[in-house]
Amino acid sequence: MSHAETLRAFIDLLRREQAALSEGDIEALAALLPEKTALTERLNGISAEEAHQLRELAAEARHLNETNGKLIAVHLQRNQQALNILLAAADHAATYGRDGQQQPMSGGRILGKA
Repeated sequence: MSHAETLRAFIDLLRREQAALSEGDIEALAALLPEKTALTERLNGISAEEAHQLRELAAEARHLNETNGKLIAVHLQRNQQALNILLAAADHAATYGRDGQQQPMSGGRILGKA
């Protein structure tokens, strides 16, 4: 595989990674990892002269990789927000009284103490 073909394959992989990120498909992301590692190692072996000829493709790959990084950050932010909501809900959990109506939790007592 030529260096240009390797870079094209890397760009294609980044596009597939972007689609998986957009869909939140963790399994697809994991499946891409070995191929991404192999292509990255091949690209790291390109000399400066060869890289000069591939700048346009490299710029596209860099742009896609940056976009994927931003998508990852968005997913992390959404997950953190969801976690914060769940934690806040757990802190404000309610109990039910004898009449079956919801009652806010009061100080209560620690189980095992009189």
